[in-house]
Amino acid sequence: MRILFTAHAGKSHLRLLIPLAQAAVRAGHTVAVADDESMRGESETYGLAFFPAGVDWALDPDCVAAIAPGLWSGDQEAYEDGLVDCILGAPALRAARDIIAAAREWKPDLIVREGEEMGGYLAAEALGIPHVAVAGGSTHLLTPAVTHDRLNALRAELGLPGDPDDNTAYRHLLVSWLPASWTGDGLDGRTLRHYRQTTPFRGDDPVLPWLAGLPDDKPVVYASIGTIAPSLPGKSDGVLGAVIEALSGIDCTAVVSVGVGRDPEDFGPVPGHVRLVTEWVPQDVLLEAADVFITHGGHSGIREGLRSGTPMLVTPMYDDQPHSAERCAALGCAIDLPAPFADAEAVTAAVTALLTDPAYRRRAAAVRREILACPPVERLVADLEELVAATRTSAEEASCVS
Repeated sequence: MRILFTAHAGKSHLRLLIPLAQAAVRAGHTVAVADDESMRGESETYGLAFFPAGVDWALDPDCVAAIAPGLWSGDQEAYEDGLVDCILGAPALRAARDIIAAAREWKPDLIVREGEEMGGYLAAEALGIPHVAVAGGSTHLLTPAVTHDRLNALRAELGLPGDPDDNTAYRHLLVSWLPASWTGDGLDGRTLRHYRQTTPFRGDDPVLPWLAGLPDDKPVVYASIGTIAPSLPGKSDGVLGAVIEALSGIDCTAVVSVGVGRDPEDFGPVPGHVRLVTEWVPQDVLLEAADVFITHGGHSGIREGLRSGTPMLVTPMYDDQPHSAERCAALGCAIDLPAPFADAEAVTAAVTALLTDPAYRRRAAAVRREILACPPVERLVADLEELVAATRTSAEEASCVS
């Protein structure tokens, strides 16, 4: 089986798909990634073949015009409207045409896409092969009521007939790495299945020898605002500063990822129990060692925090982050502290509560057990094999009838 994976440019977006891609390789299947050229190196770090397709939203004029005003003004509703316009607009069509061109040579049997990446859906429909979506942070915005008419308009641009099925984007399978208690009724349930997430392996995963030397008489607090937010210091540095100030006054061992390549001196002097990290680190490893996780609420951080059973302080800024923070708080395993209110005093109070109230750890452990109870990623690979086999059988039967 040949599987083509498609995503929007961004390390965390691609990381959403990697556990499945690597499991498919282990099962003997052939795998490749189609994404913006900027993601070639990241794809190859995971050992995957690469085809350039689509655009980098941060550089695309249509996307910038749609998303930037809401992002910078803090108008979440306007931002989400602009995001949906991009997902279901011209960028998806451009990606679809690139994916179709690559697929005609590579000949995939199946396309697996990030839930918000509709170019892969359009390409699969044009090629007559099945498609599977893996739910990302903003997939909950893409209900059939939102996607149906707009996808049909994009289909027409490719010469495809309109699809009467309102679940067309998720017709075959919608995968979630998060448990049913987290997704609730925010995703279309007709083809939704939950699977147990695993940790992707990168060829350049660093070793962390200093981790073993952390004091054993203090709780460990790990803080990170992901891979994208540090590129927006106007959005992120206020939160980082408040977190560092708060952790400086808490009796703990603190590890704070401030962004790859950042200068620690930008954040002023810190006490000895606070470690500022400026290189990429395997977050899942640090979470296994942490008692509390401070995160901006990106989808990767939320998935990995829930998977490790680590109580979280979520400081959402934009995009899917407010929704994720609300869901985690509703489950009782996190405190939702929106970035505008995340000053040092508020962060201190929240971290203290997470460290001292055992209810947060109990709820985090319960959610982790729910994740562990989901079918493994190997079962998902087998389900994809069955989907492709069934599609081939249907095509053969239709050919015989005609």
